[in-house]
Amino acid sequence: MSLIKGRRYTWSEIMDETGADGSPPFYLPHRDGRVVAGCFTMELNPEAPLVVLAGKGPQVTQLADIFCAQTGSIPVCVKSGMGEWQSCGDFKLVRSSTDPAEIASHAAEARRPDIYKLLFLAEVVRPRTPRAAA
Repeated sequence: MSLIKGRRYTWSEIMDETGADGSPPFYLPHRDGRVVAGCFTMELNPEAPLVVLAGKGPQVTQLADIFCAQTGSIPVCVKSGMGEWQSCGDFKLVRSSTDPAEIASHAAEARRPDIYKLLFLAEVVRPRTPRAAA
């Protein structure tokens, strides 16, 4: 089952609904070598869900690279309060960047010196299923 856009979820509910294994790093929940969701805080990703700043560190960079290599969309949530995450819908990767100038610009905006890669996402809008005539 997919997460419902606009609905708030607990971390546990996100793990259950997406099948993620709950292991770190937590910004890209994953299972069996595949990213199954995105969970971002506005403090670390002020332009989320459209721009995600992947930090440095072996597991963090590895998951960013895995996400860049896979196809399809994932549900994305932004932290909305104590223990709550709001679903923003399903998103796909449009492009990524390791360009130092582009990273420097976003890093300065976010006041983060630890950026490895930028992930640019776009919402995947699903067509509505027509209702059956009554």
